[in-house]
Amino acid sequence: MNIRGKFVRWVLLLTITVSAFLAMPLQSRATEQGITLTLAQAMTVALKYNQQLRLTDDLVRSAEVSFWQKKDNFLPEVSVDGSAGINHKQGATGAGRDYRDLSAEVAARVNLFNGFGDKAALDQASETLAAQQKTYTRQQQTLVFDTVSAYLQAVKNLEQIQVAQQTLEDNQRQLADIEAYYRVGRRPVTDVYRQQAETARARSELLDAKRDYQVSKLTLLQTLGVVTTTQFEVTMPEHAALDDSPATDIADLIRQAMEHRPDLLAKAKAQRAAEAQERVARAGALPTLDLTAGVGTGFDSRDDNGFGSQMDKDNLYGKAGLTLSIPLFDRHLTRNEVSLARINRHSVDLESEQLQRQVEVEIGQAVQEYLTAADQVEVAMAQLTYAQQALDSTEQRYRVGAATLTELTDARSTFVEARYALVEAQIDRMLRTVAIAYYRGDLEGAMFAGEGDV
Repeated sequence: MNIRGKFVRWVLLLTITVSAFLAMPLQSRATEQGITLTLAQAMTVALKYNQQLRLTDDLVRSAEVSFWQKKDNFLPEVSVDGSAGINHKQGATGAGRDYRDLSAEVAARVNLFNGFGDKAALDQASETLAAQQKTYTRQQQTLVFDTVSAYLQAVKNLEQIQVAQQTLEDNQRQLADIEAYYRVGRRPVTDVYRQQAETARARSELLDAKRDYQVSKLTLLQTLGVVTTTQFEVTMPEHAALDDSPATDIADLIRQAMEHRPDLLAKAKAQRAAEAQERVARAGALPTLDLTAGVGTGFDSRDDNGFGSQMDKDNLYGKAGLTLSIPLFDRHLTRNEVSLARINRHSVDLESEQLQRQVEVEIGQAVQEYLTAADQVEVAMAQLTYAQQALDSTEQRYRVGAATLTELTDARSTFVEARYALVEAQIDRMLRTVAIAYYRGDLEGAMFAGEGDV
């Protein structure tokens, strides 16, 4: 069964709320005002339209064709041969004669033994197909992870726009207050100029945030595989897969990855395919035995009997035989192919071992990054609380002339930085949660198990 189709149907069943949304391509549904693209919808669109995933699917289908090609090698070869001609025969007396002949034959050949080469080739094709299917599954997981990463980046930039917008509004209100204080002589004109500069800086930061948001949406569209002119908006995702605390036992996570990660399973299949390739190479040193059979008939105009008489059953002939071929010297072709197959098998074994070590490092790093991200959220929330209190206190002191504008500006900058830090920490913790599932090899279970809007 086509893996890509199975995976997409499974996703559609688990994301019922987006079934109608996928009735037509994303770009054809975009309006001038844009649409709200949820994370669940983004993942499903990516699985349907991403070009790299579709190219990987072509590799799977190519491996399927190769498998059936090797399986068909066990079938007999059947052919129909025919010939017709006009000939001239010169007689002993010098007289010549033209005559016509016609022949037809049905022949069949089946291989009885070729050193088990066909069986080994079929095993190799089967294992290669299985490896490609596992590789495709891992490519799906990678695409989902890339989509989540790009989507969360866009969400972070959107949250930063909101922070920048609120900061600009606060600075504008502060500027209005300072101008009012200046008019009644309670503040110097330098405070007005300083606050005007801070307001302009806040407006510049808002423009930068809007630019970053548009760039992140373009990156997300590229990941989805749809046209970059599509207009849409993102929204903060709400799902247990992003909010729950994942398991952080590194040894257990590594064990799960070794059992379930598709790329590791693909390497195991590739190892068995390499073993089969070595058996294919060794088969070249063994004899081959073929069974051949055929039946035919013919017509010759020199025969006094007519065409019908010559082509009837009395003129039929049949033949059958065995052909044994024993290789004596093939210029060391078999020996060299066996050597190359062994080298390839050794390389695949090393690649599998290398991937296992890489998985161990990836999981260990993912766990440490998640633990740090979780702590950073708590730290950022505490910093924001303290920065809010400091800002409120400084604003009150500034109103009564007990604090300078520099102190107020510094307090507001600290508060804004704390808001940005909290947004960064929250998004980073979400991404690190998904990363653990991705490196464990169970990303689809983590992202699609649950309701509606992932």
